[in-house]
Amino acid sequence: MASTMKTTSPPKPRSAGRPAGGGELTKQRIAEVALAQIDEFGLGAFSMREVAARLGVYPATVHWHVSTREALLAEVAAAVMAGVTPPAGKLEWQAWIAELFRRCRDAVRRHPNVAQLLGAQLVSNGSLPTELVEGVLAALTEAGFEGEPLLEAYNCVIAAMLGFLTMEFSPLPADNTQAWAEELRERVHTIRPLDHPVLARNLPLLANKAFIVRWDNGTAVPLDSSFERHIQMTIDGLEAFARRVRPGA
Repeated sequence: MASTMKTTSPPKPRSAGRPAGGGELTKQRIAEVALAQIDEFGLGAFSMREVAARLGVYPATVHWHVSTREALLAEVAAAVMAGVTPPAGKLEWQAWIAELFRRCRDAVRRHPNVAQLLGAQLVSNGSLPTELVEGVLAALTEAGFEGEPLLEAYNCVIAAMLGFLTMEFSPLPADNTQAWAEELRERVHTIRPLDHPVLARNLPLLANKAFIVRWDNGTAVPLDSSFERHIQMTIDGLEAFARRVRPGA
């Protein structure tokens, strides 16, 4: 009786260093899940381990695609900013910058918990939106800026765009939010006119509608009118600066 020899297939090769279970996973998918976690629980509760759990994979699988927490947050910032930059060549530079500011605010209003992240990631180059940088520089070049004034105007535009939104949508305390709001509201309304006469006189106008003297953020009480004035004052300032630095001015 002839004996049969059992043969075994050679093991399948694995991608270098790639953990099992993440074959269909992409960096974009991980960023989407991370953004959903931040939307639900806030930036302070963000965890790569929780992202992995939501995806049904081991944390090592997530780390294979995005090496660090900061790298993943940069991907989240990039995802929020995707589509913010208006198309080139269709608007005059003033209208282009106004549209950029509005698009950026719309994106942050959809994901208010990301407001603080955008300032950190975009300003520190954690996320490098080259389309946005190119668009702002092109608009300012059309306005007549070049050389050092172009650099200064560019920095002003980015700071104006992100600074307002970072303040408008700054997060409320995660614990005892209602008690915190009530305490702050009481403090605001007990300001002594003798100590702060101008503030007290304008308090009905400012209370909960002005930075520092408010107890709701832009999610509950959006600062629509102030934002539009902010855009106009930014553009007015750029126009005045352009005239000042124009050769022969």
